[in-house]
Amino acid sequence: MKTNYYKISFIALISTLLFSCEGRLDQINPNNATESTFWQTEQDFNLALTSCYTPLKNALNGGYYGTRGVMLRIARADEVEFRNDIADIYTVHRFTNSTTNSLVQGMFYQLYNALYRTNSVMQELEKKSFSTEFTNAVKGEALFIRGYYLFVLGKEFKDVPLRLTASQDPATFPLAKSSQEDVYKQAIKDLTEASTLLPQTSTPGKPTKGSALAFLGKIYIYMENWEAAKNTLEPLTKAPYTYKLVSDFNWNFDEAHENNAESIFEILIENLGGSDIWGNGENVNSTQSNTRPKEYAAAEVGGWYEANPTKQIMDIFLKEKDKDGNVDYRARMSVAWNYEGCTYYQQPFLEVFKNKPNTYWILKYQNWQTQKTEPSPAKSFINERAMRYADVILMLAEAELELNNIPVAILYINQIRSRANLLPYSGVVSKVAVKEELINQRAIEFFVEGERFYDLRRWGLLEEKLQSCDPGRYANFNKRFYYFPIPAKELQTNELCTPSEGW
Repeated sequence: MKTNYYKISFIALISTLLFSCEGRLDQINPNNATESTFWQTEQDFNLALTSCYTPLKNALNGGYYGTRGVMLRIARADEVEFRNDIADIYTVHRFTNSTTNSLVQGMFYQLYNALYRTNSVMQELEKKSFSTEFTNAVKGEALFIRGYYLFVLGKEFKDVPLRLTASQDPATFPLAKSSQEDVYKQAIKDLTEASTLLPQTSTPGKPTKGSALAFLGKIYIYMENWEAAKNTLEPLTKAPYTYKLVSDFNWNFDEAHENNAESIFEILIENLGGSDIWGNGENVNSTQSNTRPKEYAAAEVGGWYEANPTKQIMDIFLKEKDKDGNVDYRARMSVAWNYEGCTYYQQPFLEVFKNKPNTYWILKYQNWQTQKTEPSPAKSFINERAMRYADVILMLAEAELELNNIPVAILYINQIRSRANLLPYSGVVSKVAVKEELINQRAIEFFVEGERFYDLRRWGLLEEKLQSCDPGRYANFNKRFYYFPIPAKELQTNELCTPSEGW
């Protein structure tokens, strides 16, 4: 059952108070609360914290788990092929985007909008004398959110302005970029402190101590600090933590099994709000749903067919059969294609695609098991799983492998293989061979979850995989596309900010 954590009634009020530097010329409605009248009660601070999550879900303007934000994260890898329908996605996909791409700019400002909000919460909290328990709870959550957003900024844009205060003083708007390393260090500091303040368990949609440690470990993986990654992530596999791989892989991507034992942090997608599916999540007519299933479903079932799996990812999916001689269960729950017994939206595959039997269609995060077609309006209420225990297991495998603890790395990989009904790893016990197995397991496990591009980039495999996937698409690629560029609008309004490398 969903917990109605994201409320709508307060958003019109709170959005007048907490806005990014991009919106500094906005006029404040005199009928709404002001800075001096809002920050009074514990409820005010709880509402302000809730507002810190809404930039994640902005549908059209780059919310990281919004419809277009997800597209931006999967469009640059080798796992899907986008059609030329949404220009700002297609140019990112084909590596022809520029510093004026509106969706990349939207992502940039959504992240800074959220930073402004978390900074506001912490600054106002210092002025109050609430109970220690409440103060620690608010501070822990705000630090988690800020640490997470800083990690995303460094991951997506590399060197960026490091804004750690909320100010409407124009003198503070110009700010030079900090290095990615410094941005990550601040994220580490925030998440480390958050982990000491957050509870072991919490309401769905709220972070916990385990959430903070999981993302902290991920930053260490990105920084190749293998020992710190191991020491941070390993406790999550033991008591008092109770995370585990759920028995059915597909439970991680449907509405019926949300917030399960494998989920470490989820973004709540709920049947709340108004009717505007393309709203920013903050006006009273915005839905709190998303359109992900409609985006990728075939026209035959009412979808918009924006992207399809590539042959290269299918080759990885089909590489190994399970103990019973079947294709990997994860592949069958992630993609529909013409194999015996395949169904698509409760119909046999060949009945749906009788005129195009050799096509592949995304299933993950789709409503293919519960509906015959994707409805209009395009509302989906499947939570986005931002961090799964499977990721912790495979990050630990990677850390152990890089520390030359190869047998331990294999034990972790075998946990993932076992859940998929695969035999234990039986290949060569060498760092190179086990690394190849890890690469394949991450490709299968996290298909269209927004991990593949960043994995390939940090492994030094991005150009090789893009070339083998689509030489024509790779023809436009150069190293500047490893990261999104600082948007032209930021360069115009922040005179101390310099262009991204190569842009």
